[in-house]
Amino acid sequence: MNRKEITSLIILILVISYGFYRYQHRHYTEKQSRILMDTVFDITATSQDKNIKVVVDSTFELIARLDNKLSNYKTDSYLWKINHSDQETFSMDPDIYAMLVVADSLYKISHTMLDVTIGPVTNLWDYDSPHLPNPDSLKIALKLVDFSKIKYTHETLYKPKGYQLNFGCIAKGYAVDKAVEYLKKYGVKSGVVDCRSSIRIFGQEKEPFVVGIQHPRKANEVIGELTLHDQSIGTSGDYQQFFELDGIRYHHILDPHTGYPYESTISVTVIAPNATMADGLSTALFVMSPEEAINYAKDQPNTEAVIYYMSKDGIVSLKTTGMKDILKEKL
Repeated sequence: MNRKEITSLIILILVISYGFYRYQHRHYTEKQSRILMDTVFDITATSQDKNIKVVVDSTFELIARLDNKLSNYKTDSYLWKINHSDQETFSMDPDIYAMLVVADSLYKISHTMLDVTIGPVTNLWDYDSPHLPNPDSLKIALKLVDFSKIKYTHETLYKPKGYQLNFGCIAKGYAVDKAVEYLKKYGVKSGVVDCRSSIRIFGQEKEPFVVGIQHPRKANEVIGELTLHDQSIGTSGDYQQFFELDGIRYHHILDPHTGYPYESTISVTVIAPNATMADGLSTALFVMSPEEAINYAKDQPNTEAVIYYMSKDGIVSLKTTGMKDILKEKL
Protein backbone atom coordinates (compact mmCIF):
# COMPACT_ATOMS: atom_id res chain seq x y z
CA MET A 1 0.00 0.00 0.00
CA ASN A 2 1.51 3.28 -1.09
CA ARG A 3 1.56 6.56 0.86
CA LYS A 4 -1.44 7.98 -1.03
CA GLU A 5 -3.54 4.92 -0.24
CA ILE A 6 -2.51 5.03 3.41
CA THR A 7 -3.45 8.73 3.63
CA SER A 8 -6.83 8.02 2.01
CA LEU A 9 -7.45 5.18 4.47
CA ILE A 10 -6.61 7.40 7.45
CA ILE A 11 -8.98 10.10 6.20
CA LEU A 12 -11.73 7.49 5.72
CA ILE A 13 -11.22 6.16 9.24
CA LEU A 14 -11.36 9.71 10.65
CA VAL A 15 -14.57 10.47 8.74
CA ILE A 16 -16.20 7.24 9.93
CA SER A 17 -15.05 7.88 13.52
CA TYR A 18 -16.41 11.43 13.46
CA GLY A 19 -19.71 10.20 12.06
CA PHE A 20 -19.93 7.53 14.76
CA TYR A 21 -19.09 10.13 17.43
CA ARG A 22 -21.81 12.44 16.14
CA TYR A 23 -24.25 9.52 16.07
CA GLN A 24 -23.37 8.56 19.66
CA HIS A 25 -23.70 12.18 20.83
CA ARG A 26 -26.70 13.27 18.79
CA HIS A 27 -29.29 15.39 20.61
CA TYR A 28 -32.99 16.02 20.20
CA THR A 29 -34.71 19.08 21.64
CA GLU A 30 -38.41 19.43 22.41
CA LYS A 31 -40.20 22.66 23.37
CA GLN A 32 -43.79 22.80 24.59
CA SER A 33 -46.11 25.13 26.52
CA ARG A 34 -49.29 24.40 28.45
CA ILE A 35 -51.59 26.25 30.83
CA LEU A 36 -51.47 24.61 34.26
CA MET A 37 -51.75 25.86 37.86
CA ASP A 38 -53.29 29.11 36.60
CA THR A 39 -50.16 30.04 34.65
CA VAL A 40 -48.19 29.05 31.55
CA PHE A 41 -45.59 26.30 31.90
CA ASP A 42 -42.85 26.19 29.25
CA ILE A 43 -40.60 23.16 29.02
CA THR A 44 -37.48 22.94 26.86
CA ALA A 45 -35.70 19.58 27.09
CA THR A 46 -32.67 18.15 25.28
CA SER A 47 -31.93 14.42 25.20
CA GLN A 48 -30.13 11.76 23.17
CA ASP A 49 -33.44 9.91 23.00
CA LYS A 50 -35.42 10.74 19.86
CA ASN A 51 -38.62 9.99 21.82
CA ILE A 52 -38.08 13.11 23.95
CA LYS A 53 -41.56 14.39 23.04
CA VAL A 54 -43.12 11.49 24.95
CA VAL A 55 -41.07 12.39 28.04
CA VAL A 56 -42.10 16.06 27.86
CA ASP A 57 -45.75 15.11 27.38
CA SER A 58 -45.64 12.89 30.46
CA THR A 59 -43.90 15.68 32.42
CA PHE A 60 -46.86 17.94 31.76
CA GLU A 61 -49.12 15.12 32.95
CA LEU A 62 -47.11 15.05 36.20
CA ILE A 63 -47.62 18.80 36.68
CA ALA A 64 -51.34 18.38 35.98
CA ARG A 65 -51.56 15.70 38.67
CA LEU A 66 -49.87 18.03 41.15
CA ASP A 67 -52.32 20.77 40.18
CA ASN A 68 -55.23 18.42 40.78
CA LYS A 69 -53.79 17.54 44.19
CA LEU A 70 -52.70 20.98 45.43
CA SER A 71 -55.27 23.37 43.98
CA ASN A 72 -57.17 25.53 46.46
CA TYR A 73 -59.99 26.05 43.96
CA LYS A 74 -60.67 22.69 42.29
CA THR A 75 -63.38 21.04 44.35
CA ASP A 76 -62.04 17.56 43.63
CA SER A 77 -58.44 18.31 44.62
CA TYR A 78 -56.91 16.59 47.63
CA LEU A 79 -56.10 19.92 49.28
CA TRP A 80 -59.61 21.31 48.73
CA LYS A 81 -61.11 18.24 50.39
CA ILE A 82 -58.79 18.63 53.37
CA ASN A 83 -59.57 22.33 53.68
CA HIS A 84 -63.32 21.79 53.59
CA SER A 85 -63.55 18.66 55.72
CA ASP A 86 -65.07 18.46 59.20
CA GLN A 87 -62.23 16.13 60.15
CA GLU A 88 -59.13 17.38 61.90
CA THR A 89 -56.76 14.43 61.27
CA PHE A 90 -55.80 13.18 57.80
CA SER A 91 -53.51 10.63 56.22
CA MET A 92 -50.40 12.41 55.01
CA ASP A 93 -49.64 12.77 51.31
CA PRO A 94 -45.91 12.84 50.37
CA ASP A 95 -46.20 16.08 48.36
CA ILE A 96 -48.20 17.79 51.11
CA TYR A 97 -45.57 16.69 53.64
CA ALA A 98 -42.70 18.03 51.51
CA MET A 99 -44.37 21.43 51.21
CA LEU A 100 -45.27 21.58 54.89
CA VAL A 101 -41.59 21.14 55.73
CA VAL A 102 -40.68 24.08 53.49
CA ALA A 103 -43.64 26.15 54.74
CA ASP A 104 -42.57 25.51 58.34
CA SER A 105 -39.07 26.79 57.57
CA LEU A 106 -40.40 29.89 55.79
CA TYR A 107 -42.79 30.61 58.67
CA LYS A 108 -39.82 30.75 61.05
CA ILE A 109 -37.55 32.64 58.64
CA SER A 110 -40.16 35.37 58.16
CA HIS A 111 -41.00 35.64 61.88
CA THR A 112 -44.54 34.30 61.20
CA MET A 113 -45.17 36.79 58.37
CA LEU A 114 -45.37 34.03 55.73
CA ASP A 115 -48.14 31.71 56.89
CA VAL A 116 -49.68 29.07 54.61
CA THR A 117 -52.80 28.86 56.82
CA ILE A 118 -53.83 32.24 55.39
CA GLY A 119 -56.42 30.51 53.19
CA PRO A 120 -59.55 31.88 54.98
CA VAL A 121 -58.22 35.43 54.52
CA THR A 122 -57.13 34.91 50.91
CA ASN A 123 -60.64 33.70 50.06
CA LEU A 124 -62.06 37.14 50.99
CA TRP A 125 -60.01 38.98 48.37
CA ASP A 126 -61.17 39.19 44.75
CA TYR A 127 -58.57 40.82 42.50
CA ASP A 128 -60.97 40.98 39.58
CA SER A 129 -63.24 43.30 41.57
CA PRO A 130 -61.92 46.54 43.14
CA HIS A 131 -63.45 46.36 46.61
CA LEU A 132 -62.10 45.58 50.08
CA PRO A 133 -63.20 42.61 52.21
CA ASN A 134 -65.87 43.14 54.83
CA PRO A 135 -64.01 44.10 58.06
CA ASP A 136 -66.09 41.79 60.23
CA SER A 137 -65.51 38.85 57.88
CA LEU A 138 -61.80 39.65 57.86
CA LYS A 139 -61.67 39.70 61.66
CA ILE A 140 -63.30 36.25 61.82
CA ALA A 141 -60.97 34.84 59.14
CA LEU A 142 -57.85 36.10 60.93
CA LYS A 143 -58.73 33.94 63.93
CA LEU A 144 -58.17 30.92 61.67
CA VAL A 145 -54.63 31.89 60.66
CA ASP A 146 -51.81 30.38 62.73
CA PHE A 147 -49.39 27.85 61.27
CA SER A 148 -48.19 26.86 64.75
CA LYS A 149 -51.52 25.05 65.16
CA ILE A 150 -50.67 22.68 62.28
CA LYS A 151 -49.07 19.39 63.38
CA TYR A 152 -47.65 16.87 60.94
CA THR A 153 -45.57 13.72 60.57
CA HIS A 154 -44.77 11.50 57.60
CA GLU A 155 -47.98 9.62 58.32
CA THR A 156 -50.45 12.17 59.69
CA LEU A 157 -51.64 15.75 59.28
CA TYR A 158 -53.52 17.52 62.07
CA LYS A 159 -55.37 20.69 61.03
CA PRO A 160 -57.94 22.38 63.31
CA LYS A 161 -61.43 22.61 61.88
CA GLY A 162 -61.91 25.78 59.84
CA TYR A 163 -58.20 26.19 59.08
CA GLN A 164 -57.20 26.13 55.41
CA LEU A 165 -53.81 25.51 53.85
CA ASN A 166 -52.75 27.60 50.86
CA PHE A 167 -49.43 26.64 49.27
CA GLY A 168 -49.54 29.38 46.64
CA CYS A 169 -46.15 30.72 47.75
CA ILE A 170 -44.32 27.48 46.93
CA ALA A 171 -46.57 25.20 44.84
CA LYS A 172 -45.38 26.38 41.43
CA GLY A 173 -41.73 26.18 42.44
CA TYR A 174 -42.35 22.69 43.82
CA ALA A 175 -43.99 21.64 40.54
CA VAL A 176 -40.98 22.99 38.62
CA ASP A 177 -38.59 20.93 40.77
CA LYS A 178 -40.68 17.76 40.39
CA ALA A 179 -40.77 18.31 36.63
CA VAL A 180 -36.97 18.65 36.46
CA GLU A 181 -36.55 15.56 38.66
CA TYR A 182 -38.79 13.60 36.27
CA LEU A 183 -37.03 14.84 33.14
CA LYS A 184 -33.62 13.87 34.52
CA LYS A 185 -34.95 10.44 35.50
CA TYR A 186 -35.86 9.80 31.86
CA GLY A 187 -32.55 10.84 30.37
CA VAL A 188 -32.96 14.55 29.71
CA LYS A 189 -29.48 16.07 29.87
CA SER A 190 -30.36 19.76 29.94
CA GLY A 191 -33.32 22.07 29.75
CA VAL A 192 -35.50 24.76 31.25
CA VAL A 193 -38.81 24.55 33.12
CA ASP A 194 -40.42 27.99 33.29
CA CYS A 195 -43.74 28.96 34.85
CA ARG A 196 -43.15 32.73 34.81
CA SER A 197 -42.70 33.32 38.55
CA SER A 198 -40.44 30.25 38.94
CA ILE A 199 -37.76 29.04 36.56
CA ARG A 200 -35.20 26.27 36.80
CA ILE A 201 -32.30 25.84 34.39
CA PHE A 202 -30.53 22.49 34.58
CA GLY A 203 -27.59 20.80 32.89
CA GLN A 204 -26.59 23.86 30.88
CA GLU A 205 -23.35 22.93 29.14
CA LYS A 206 -22.96 25.63 26.50
CA GLU A 207 -24.76 28.92 26.38
CA PRO A 208 -25.99 30.53 29.63
CA PHE A 209 -29.70 31.22 30.03
CA VAL A 210 -30.75 34.86 30.22
CA VAL A 211 -33.74 35.71 32.43
CA GLY A 212 -35.47 39.08 32.47
CA ILE A 213 -36.93 40.42 35.72
CA GLN A 214 -40.35 41.98 35.14
CA HIS A 215 -40.45 45.72 35.78
CA PRO A 216 -42.88 46.10 38.72
CA ARG A 217 -44.44 49.28 37.29
CA LYS A 218 -44.08 48.89 33.49
CA ALA A 219 -46.01 45.90 32.21
CA ASN A 220 -44.06 45.22 29.01
CA GLU A 221 -40.57 45.99 30.25
CA VAL A 222 -37.87 44.31 32.32
CA ILE A 223 -36.07 46.05 35.16
CA GLY A 224 -33.00 43.83 34.89
CA GLU A 225 -31.47 40.76 33.26
CA LEU A 226 -29.71 37.78 34.83
CA THR A 227 -27.40 35.26 33.20
CA LEU A 228 -27.79 31.86 34.86
CA HIS A 229 -26.19 28.39 34.75
CA ASP A 230 -27.85 25.36 36.36
CA GLN A 231 -29.79 27.47 38.87
CA SER A 232 -33.32 28.37 39.90
CA ILE A 233 -34.99 31.74 40.13
CA GLY A 234 -38.18 32.83 41.88
CA THR A 235 -39.92 36.21 41.79
CA SER A 236 -42.71 37.69 43.92
CA GLY A 237 -44.22 41.05 43.02
CA ASP A 238 -47.12 43.30 43.90
CA TYR A 239 -47.99 43.49 40.18
CA GLN A 240 -48.86 39.79 39.74
CA GLN A 241 -52.40 40.00 41.19
CA PHE A 242 -53.75 43.37 42.28
CA PHE A 243 -56.33 46.11 41.91
CA GLU A 244 -56.16 49.81 42.64
CA LEU A 245 -58.74 51.67 44.72
CA ASP A 246 -58.57 55.36 45.63
CA GLY A 247 -54.96 55.50 44.47
CA ILE A 248 -53.86 52.53 46.62
CA ARG A 249 -52.58 49.25 45.18
CA TYR A 250 -54.00 46.13 46.88
CA HIS A 251 -52.05 43.00 45.92
CA HIS A 252 -52.10 39.29 46.74
CA ILE A 253 -49.18 39.04 49.21
CA LEU A 254 -51.08 39.45 52.46
CA ASP A 255 -49.94 40.16 56.01
CA PRO A 256 -51.35 37.25 58.09
CA HIS A 257 -51.64 39.54 61.11
CA THR A 258 -53.79 42.22 59.47
CA GLY A 259 -55.30 40.49 56.44
CA TYR A 260 -54.20 43.36 54.19
CA PRO A 261 -51.40 43.46 51.61
CA TYR A 262 -47.89 43.85 52.96
CA GLU A 263 -46.60 47.37 52.34
CA SER A 264 -43.09 48.50 51.39
CA THR A 265 -41.52 46.01 48.99
CA ILE A 266 -42.78 45.82 45.40
CA SER A 267 -40.68 42.99 43.94
CA VAL A 268 -38.20 40.34 45.10
CA THR A 269 -36.16 37.99 42.93
CA VAL A 270 -34.17 35.13 44.46
CA ILE A 271 -31.62 32.77 42.92
CA ALA A 272 -31.33 29.43 44.73
CA PRO A 273 -30.29 25.81 44.00
CA ASN A 274 -33.92 24.67 43.61
CA ALA A 275 -37.15 26.31 42.52
CA THR A 276 -39.15 25.50 45.65
CA MET A 277 -36.82 27.52 47.87
CA ALA A 278 -36.38 30.27 45.27
CA ASP A 279 -40.18 30.59 45.06
CA GLY A 280 -40.73 30.47 48.81
CA LEU A 281 -37.83 32.72 49.75
CA SER A 282 -38.93 35.39 47.27
CA THR A 283 -42.22 35.62 49.20
CA ALA A 284 -40.59 35.33 52.64
CA LEU A 285 -38.20 38.19 51.83
CA PHE A 286 -41.09 40.21 50.41
CA VAL A 287 -42.87 40.23 53.77
CA MET A 288 -39.79 41.40 55.70
CA SER A 289 -38.49 44.95 55.72
CA PRO A 290 -36.12 45.42 52.74
CA GLU A 291 -33.08 45.87 55.01
CA GLU A 292 -33.86 42.80 57.12
CA ALA A 293 -34.60 40.75 54.00
CA ILE A 294 -31.34 41.54 52.21
CA ASN A 295 -29.30 40.88 55.36
CA TYR A 296 -30.98 37.49 55.72
CA ALA A 297 -30.35 36.65 52.05
CA LYS A 298 -26.66 37.54 52.39
CA ASP A 299 -26.28 34.88 55.09
CA GLN A 300 -27.81 32.05 53.03
CA PRO A 301 -25.46 29.69 51.14
CA ASN A 302 -25.81 29.55 47.35
CA THR A 303 -28.51 32.22 47.47
CA GLU A 304 -28.64 35.64 45.84
CA ALA A 305 -31.42 38.23 45.93
CA VAL A 306 -32.50 41.62 44.66
CA ILE A 307 -35.24 43.57 46.45
CA TYR A 308 -37.08 46.50 44.88
CA TYR A 309 -39.06 48.97 46.98
CA MET A 310 -40.44 52.48 46.63
CA SER A 311 -38.72 55.52 48.10
CA LYS A 312 -39.40 59.23 47.70
CA ASP A 313 -36.96 59.14 44.77
CA GLY A 314 -38.69 56.26 43.00
CA ILE A 315 -37.77 52.58 42.78
CA VAL A 316 -34.73 51.57 44.82
CA SER A 317 -32.95 48.20 44.89
CA LEU A 318 -30.97 46.27 47.48
CA LYS A 319 -28.77 43.39 46.28
CA THR A 320 -26.60 40.65 47.70
CA THR A 321 -22.94 40.80 46.66
CA GLY A 322 -23.24 37.97 44.15
CA MET A 323 -26.35 39.49 42.62
CA LYS A 324 -24.46 42.72 41.96
CA ASP A 325 -22.03 40.77 39.78
CA ILE A 326 -24.62 39.11 37.52
CA LEU A 327 -27.55 41.54 37.36
CA LYS A 328 -27.72 44.12 34.60
CA GLU A 329 -30.25 46.67 35.86
CA LYS A 330 -32.31 49.00 33.71
CA LEU A 331 -33.52 51.45 36.34
